[in-house]
Amino acid sequence: MPETPADIVASARKLRPDAVRQLLQDQAPGVYRLAYALSGRWDVGRGIARFVLNRSVRMMPRWGPETEPVNWYNRFTIQVSRRSAKHQPKPGKDVLIEQAMPPIPPEYVAFVAAVRKLDTQQREAFLLRYGERLQTRSMALAMDCSTEAADNHLRVADQSLRLVAGANFDALSQKLADAFAHLTPDSNDLVPSVNTVVFRKVWLRKWIRRIVTLILLAVLVGLLWGGWKLYTVVRT
Repeated sequence: MPETPADIVASARKLRPDAVRQLLQDQAPGVYRLAYALSGRWDVGRGIARFVLNRSVRMMPRWGPETEPVNWYNRFTIQVSRRSAKHQPKPGKDVLIEQAMPPIPPEYVAFVAAVRKLDTQQREAFLLRYGERLQTRSMALAMDCSTEAADNHLRVADQSLRLVAGANFDALSQKLADAFAHLTPDSNDLVPSVNTVVFRKVWLRKWIRRIVTLILLAVLVGLLWGGWKLYTVVRT
């Protein structure tokens, strides 16, 4: 995921619509890509990504100055994907297979199946390193663990997959990385989705708050006017 300029992040924390839109446009491709890869399914991944993007707008005002959006989105996408772990892709229907460049040899299908059989954090570490190309610190932040634990998870994943792939490990890992990159949605497809989130989570809430404020002001004015009329009646 790309870094979003600090001034845009600061404005997004204040829920300024243009800044929120820019931040979401920067981070949404990576969120979708990671959600698809972790879940292995288009429908589940899409649900994870939409939930993450919607919730992120709600959380932006709580971000501290030290919050790095890339790390926040990676970590929250992983947290949400863990809740959806029971929804596994069907054999041969994994998005990492469907997005792989042909030809797709049986060894690659078996390799992806082996990735799915890894323990959760081992699979996360493998996809973050070989798919997102994250270094250890960023992996640890995304997985919410120590750098030592992240390295250990990756090491065990490598060992397990090398037993499956043998001498083809590097080639199959690269094929998976290429498929991972192709999970990124087209920017033209993301713009309407991002605009919808901004409208619902920013503009609509702003207008609702303004309407509620106007109603309360109208009630207050009515009470004051009624009190004044009652006062004038009592005086007379």
